Amino acid sequence: MKISKVALLGAAVALSAGIAGCNSDEGSSSVASSATSVAPTSTAASSPASIDYPSLLIKPGDIDAGWTLKTTKPQQDGIIGIFGNSEGTEKISSAVIVRENSETAAAALAAAKDGASQKAGGAAFSPVDVGVGGGILNAPDGATVVAFSEGSAFAILEFESKTGERVPAEVAIAIAKSQDAAIKAGVK
Repeated sequence: MKISKVALLGAAVALSAGIAGCNSDEGSSSVASSATSVAPTSTAASSPASIDYPSLLIKPGDIDAGWTLKTTKPQQDGIIGIFGNSEGTEKISSAVIVRENSETAAAALAAAKDGASQKAGGAAFSPVDVGVGGGILNAPDGATVVAFSEGSAFAILEFESKTGERVPAEVAIAIAKSQDAAIKAGVK
């Protein structure tokens, strides 16, 4: 079973995304790589124009040797980065979205986790020590999703493999902690 869409809703925000296989970096529709819409709200005006969104992403070296940043996709109030290994068999998508404050970021995170759980056939997030409200979900299709908030931002990372091997939880959590550190450094 593939997760076709994950609705990331919170504080009047609708951020839609889907999980797909590792077919290509450009055509992927993973959780973090295809945020498609943000409902009209006042959040765009309140998001600091001074944020360097690309700096909010993890660096390929935070993942492992041989990983590269394949593409970035600017989003309203955020960014998506798609990373791949040198063999082309694994992909990590990371979406970082900045809201107006920690409360709206936490609300968006809660809604995102709920939407992902529903789309994964009821699979539940297990709490993890990443950011605020961090959780990890093992989707039935083999993908692993880590979501958390940090200050006025929230992040969703998706780990996929063409081989069907699930990324070990400790690896996903370590990479998510690097993503959390990048957010802490970039969002004041």
